[in-house]
Amino acid sequence: MDVTFAELVDLKPADDGTFLALPADRSSGPRIFGGQLVGQALAAAARTVAAERPPHSLHGHFLHAGTPDEPIEYRVTSLRDGRAQSVRQVLAVQDDPLFLLTASFAVRPSGGVLEHQVPQAPPIDPDAVPTLEETFAASEPGFREWFTGHILPKPIDFRFVERPARDYVLTGDAGPLGQELLVRVRDDLADDPATHASGLAYFSDMFLLSSALHPHRAMIGKPGLRVASLDHAVWFHGEARTDEWLRYRMTSDWAGEGRGLCRGEIFDARGRLIATVVQEGLIKPSA
Repeated sequence: MDVTFAELVDLKPADDGTFLALPADRSSGPRIFGGQLVGQALAAAARTVAAERPPHSLHGHFLHAGTPDEPIEYRVTSLRDGRAQSVRQVLAVQDDPLFLLTASFAVRPSGGVLEHQVPQAPPIDPDAVPTLEETFAASEPGFREWFTGHILPKPIDFRFVERPARDYVLTGDAGPLGQELLVRVRDDLADDPATHASGLAYFSDMFLLSSALHPHRAMIGKPGLRVASLDHAVWFHGEARTDEWLRYRMTSDWAGEGRGLCRGEIFDARGRLIATVVQEGLIKPSA
């Protein structure tokens, strides 16, 4: 049965500072989807911070692969509670430590701050972007099979503004250094900034590492290639509803030495930059 995002972040309090996530998303095969660890760890940290301090950054390191068939413990440590900022550390654990997160939360300034951003993303009508069915019809059959098995069970909606990166690989074409899509949490979320930030953290891990692969006609799951996320960072530039369409642009700045560096920019419907994402991943031949 498909899981909703609200169910994914419905963490159960255990011991002091510890929260438990029950088995939920099994769509990524034998390993836990990295975005689940990021989103749930941020949700656990937010449970220990005052509501008027939304998250403004997170930095995480993937330590061990976990199994989706077992509960996950999220152990939260308070590192700082200042006048305007709180910092938390979260360790996700099964038998081994899976993921280590540090997250910073801060009071929003009331005004008088300097502001600028990269050029705004031009407005885009979601109804003018191909639906998934239209994208499937224009893509290689293998893309639909993979997407249906690994992505559709997740509580996220997608529309590809550009041709999907994986389709370039399946057709043998040389792909560009980036891709762009519309994304949102499928179910309606409560008016809670921390929940929406956790939703963004969850889907920020989707497709990002592919940006370092498809220029080389490679993809996740290709035989003879080891691919794994190493670390992940998100900077939140403003609040936004993640159950409404957001525009996610991603590219790879560099690949070499068995690693790839990827960067994402997430815009709201007005073209406002609401988050910047950076991830480094392992991409090298299997031993």
